Amino acid sequence: MTPLTWTILAMAGVTYGVRLWGLVLPGTRLRGFGRRFLDLVPVAVFAALAASGLEGTGAVDNAWRLAAAAVTVVVVARTRSLAPGLLLGLALYLAVRALGWA
Repeated sequence: MTPLTWTILAMAGVTYGVRLWGLVLPGTRLRGFGRRFLDLVPVAVFAALAASGLEGTGAVDNAWRLAAAAVTVVVVARTRSLAPGLLLGLALYLAVRALGWA
């Protein structure tokens, strides 16, 4: 088999393994690393989605988007809550856009 075939098979195995784990998981209680890992999944998914949208239409827009993302990161780190960070970061970026700075 080619390396591409092995890669596809490995990806399929991981995908269906995770799905199977999700079916078995509700009957178990996680502790330690497993619990901490699953607690961080929503934040990691959001970060992946948000990072893909950071590239703007120009240098100034990119700078403001990065500033809004930095505000979000700082607020989330201080409050340990995603919602206030999202709201403040989005408010900053929307205010900048409304003022015509970006």
